[in-house]
Parts: sequence; C-alpha cells; structure tokens
Amino acid sequence: MLRRGSVLLGLAVLLSLLFPLHFLLRQGGIDPQVVHVPGADLAALGALVALIPARLLFGHAQLAQRIPRWSAWAALLAACSLLYLALHVNWSLEQLGAAFGEGAAAAGLATSAASRATLVSALELLARIGVLVAAVAVLVRLDGPPGEDMPVATRRRRTK
Repeated sequence: MLRRGSVLLGLAVLLSLLFPLHFLLRQGGIDPQVVHVPGADLAALGALVALIPARLLFGHAQLAQRIPRWSAWAALLAACSLLYLALHVNWSLEQLGAAFGEGAAAAGLATSAASRATLVSALELLARIGVLVAAVAVLVRLDGPPGEDMPVATRRRRTK
C-alpha cells in the first residue's frame, strides 16, 4: 500500500512538474500572485490537481500490480515527492526556516533571509531532480503486466 501511494504521489508531482501552473497562468494573461490558496502555493495546488490524471494513468497502466515489492527508487521517489510538497506548504516551509535558523545559530553562523531563500531554492531543485530521476527509474524497472498466459497461481500471487 505504501509503495503504491508513493508511486502515485510521485507520478502526480512529476505531472505537475511537466505542466507548471505559474507558466500556464502567465501565458493565459493571469498574474500568478493574484491566485492565492490559503496555506499553500500554486505548485502544491498543481500537484493536488495532477492526482486526478496520475490516478487514471496509475490504473490504466496497472502499476499497482507491476511495482516491485521493494525498490530503493520508490523510496527515493516518495522522499523527494514529500520534500517537494513540504517546500510548497506554508507551515512546513516556516518549520524548515526555523530549523535552519536554529541549526545555524547552534553552529555559530549568522543567517539572513537570503541564505534561507537560497536553501529553499537548492532543496526545491534537489527535490525536482530527485522526482524526475526516481520516477523514471521506477517506471523503467516495472514488472511485466499480469497477463492471460501466466499460470493462475502466479497471477493470484501478484495481485496480493
């Protein structure tokens, strides 16, 4: 269940990265700053909207039966997807900024808003690259679809 959810979430984030909402709104003549969602930004909203086509693709490709039982790539995909979403939700971003400030203060470093913004930008870039690489790796390593030519016992075992 967890691996299926992580792949579904990763697929939704991947689809939201492929169709960036900021760019589409700008091309439509709408200022992205005007569209405000309480508690999140447009990237998180785009990922939530992308859950619908991700769920359709997930079901159509029979990914639930084809994902290997354990995959480090699926775990990386889940971690990068959650990091990406956490960076685009206001309360988690505030928590990250506070933790960074405390860690820097404990190390004796001075922090500024620019260094926090740089950290968030770097983490977002790492999360995007991680989602892209891990999603491709998961999709490349899928098992074959359960077919009619398989013995019945094998098909039953795969669907569990």
